[in-house]
Amino acid sequence: MAVTMSDDPRSATNPLFNGNKLKLGVFAFNGAGAFMTKIPEQFDPTWNNTLDVAQQADQNGWEALVPYARWRSFVRPGHPSGNVFECYTWAAAVAASTSYSSILSTVHVPLIHPIVGAKMGATVDHVSGGRFGLNLVCGWFSEEIEMFGAVPMGHEQRYDYAGEWISCLKRVWSEDAAFDFNGSFFQLKQAMTLPKPIQKPYPVLMNAGGSPTGRQFVARHCDMAFVPAVTDDEQYVRDQVRAYRKQAWEEQHREIEVWSSVYAVHRDTFEDAVKFVDYYATEHGDDEYADSFMAEQLANAQTMPPAALAAIRRNFKAGYSGIALLGPGDRITDQLIRLSECGLDGILLVWVDYNEGVRSFNREVMPLLEQAGLRKPFRRPNPT
Repeated sequence: MAVTMSDDPRSATNPLFNGNKLKLGVFAFNGAGAFMTKIPEQFDPTWNNTLDVAQQADQNGWEALVPYARWRSFVRPGHPSGNVFECYTWAAAVAASTSYSSILSTVHVPLIHPIVGAKMGATVDHVSGGRFGLNLVCGWFSEEIEMFGAVPMGHEQRYDYAGEWISCLKRVWSEDAAFDFNGSFFQLKQAMTLPKPIQKPYPVLMNAGGSPTGRQFVARHCDMAFVPAVTDDEQYVRDQVRAYRKQAWEEQHREIEVWSSVYAVHRDTFEDAVKFVDYYATEHGDDEYADSFMAEQLANAQTMPPAALAAIRRNFKAGYSGIALLGPGDRITDQLIRLSECGLDGILLVWVDYNEGVRSFNREVMPLLEQAGLRKPFRRPNPT
């Protein structure tokens, strides 16, 4: 059963805690990196375009607007994979231009001091009226870490570091008195920050930890698990969702939301949608980008069978390895219903063309999700 957590006090301002059985978010539209393609009609991440997407989602009751953090190109200087707006300042600007959706920032914890991250996050929470959230990334792109003069850490050490980071963040967000902190990574003297966030005790926290250590981190610290979409096999998704919930409840006696990602291609037929994916991901896929990305993120890929590796590579080019939603509105709706039945609380969507994609979804899919009982018809709250 989906966990709505609508009794959370943050539900007064943050729609991530509303009662919709299936929540929706737009992902990675603050940059050009959600797809690995060279087609000219792909999304152009100008400020006007990203703001248009945010406002189209906000005006139709989407719960989440989620950017991704990127400090450099995966390939070479000038490659579009490095063309990404910084997340905190982006979130503040989007927050000032919307009125309903939760706006998250994605933070690479090795690159931002927790007091700085807390101060910036509290600022966005005030700009948004209590709609801010933070997506925590523990750091994995080694060239990005090295660009800042830092030393990339191993997997377990990254989570140890992130555990101290989030502990410091929560304390300066929630404690009135200044405090000292003496850890393995942080030594703080009389740490404090004002203003405090509007949301109490602190804004929404999300992480995409998939390893045993990552799941433990989510269970201990986060409100939302962003589950990597390894496959669309329904039993696999169901088991994965159940495992995240079970661990959070048994280890921390906490309920969490579980979200995953999809890429959507709206076409009149399923066959037309498949042809378009072949066009942008196979015929005009950015192979250089895909190879660089996979070499960094899938270090053990060379041990996989060639056919499996080729399938994963294509899926990264098609939509960052998300689950594919292909075809007309009724088919996409049926796929989302099945994902909801697997226990997912929310879905983050990406499109090759976000501006058209979010409009097509609002027009063709949203009414069907309401008819299916997964979402209530959206009524914009009256301004206070």
